[in-house]
Amino acid sequence: MPGSLTLSNQFEDRDIIKRFGVKYERSERFKGWMLEQLDKYHCHRILEAACGAGVDSLLLLEKGFHVTSSDDSQQMVNYARQVKEEKQIENWEILKANWLSLRDDLHGLGTFDAVLCVSSSIICLIDETPDLALYRQSFKNFKSMLKPGGILLIDHRNMDAVIDQGKPVNKNVYFKHNSIANMESKLLTNGGNPFAANITYDMIQEPSDRQDSLPSKGIVEKVTIPLQAIRTQKFTSLLKEVFGEDCEYNIFADFKSCGEVDIPAYYQYVFRKTT
Repeated sequence: MPGSLTLSNQFEDRDIIKRFGVKYERSERFKGWMLEQLDKYHCHRILEAACGAGVDSLLLLEKGFHVTSSDDSQQMVNYARQVKEEKQIENWEILKANWLSLRDDLHGLGTFDAVLCVSSSIICLIDETPDLALYRQSFKNFKSMLKPGGILLIDHRNMDAVIDQGKPVNKNVYFKHNSIANMESKLLTNGGNPFAANITYDMIQEPSDRQDSLPSKGIVEKVTIPLQAIRTQKFTSLLKEVFGEDCEYNIFADFKSCGEVDIPAYYQYVFRKTT
């Protein structure tokens, strides 16, 4: 891999689990959509390539899937391993792996029926290369981890709204409870063109360690994180370039057909590997 392709990690803060509420229970809409896609394509062996605290991996394990989890954040990996130990789960492999070196980092694990990279994780990758080489390499590596006929489930926040309207769509679709009181954004430009946006979240903090509830009056903490200002059309075209122009794929908006949602908060993609 070229030495110029590097990935900085924004998630090594010791308090990252607390600040981003990544332990909270997922929404029924998200769980239903994910399980429907995996069932549709007869998936059993899953690689979650941005596992975070392991919430989605745990759900899949409980549903009988064989799951390997990876994340580039050692803090996230450590937390997921702690959960594994507490729950005494033996058949759960949790590894530190970088999207740009995924094949090498997960050497010897073979290929999977599905690769998951959800919760808008991918656009935390800030890529200032003219041709988005970091994204292209990441997508190639995701594809390389799939069996023929396997699927990539990937998503991202609606950055078109950020670029065109100057503010993210604040709509809770991923979690059972809403942990974001407000959102603001500031575009970052390179040569006059937006390449990233600093998104500031007013996060409602959970004072207890419960995963299924939020306080009625929680402490609000402002958290800012840069996200790639990549348009939906460009994201789609990169995936089609990697998977092939004639590949089978579907795009969703907040887990519905795109035409059903006027201004979605997120887009979800299912790309199938044919060769």
